[in-house]
Amino acid sequence: MDQTPKFGARLMPLFESRLGLGKGSFDKRSRRAAHRLPRWARRDLATLRAAQGMTEHPKLAMRLDTPALERAEARIARHLETIDVKAERSHWRLGVLAGLMFNLALLAALLGAVYYLLIRS
Repeated sequence: MDQTPKFGARLMPLFESRLGLGKGSFDKRSRRAAHRLPRWARRDLATLRAAQGMTEHPKLAMRLDTPALERAEARIARHLETIDVKAERSHWRLGVLAGLMFNLALLAALLGAVYYLLIRS
């Protein structure tokens, strides 16, 4: 019977529901999620990824700092649980719309300037 804890198992459903990362192993998902997380969470994910490889080996598993890894996993889980998926999508749409409106305003100003220069000459 396997007594070694699998660090990161609590994060797998959160990666899927909060970040939309449904495919791949923990290592692959955590690498893809890293750019969307704060620096402290990236550091915690890196320690969890390193611990994943060590849990398979009995002698290396004894050297793991289990309470620290559990705290790191809990911190990341708390952060992921606070992410509001609907708000993220809404903010993304508003950002795209704001960029589009800025580009249209810039185009209108450019066309106005060209029209003014053509009328003056």
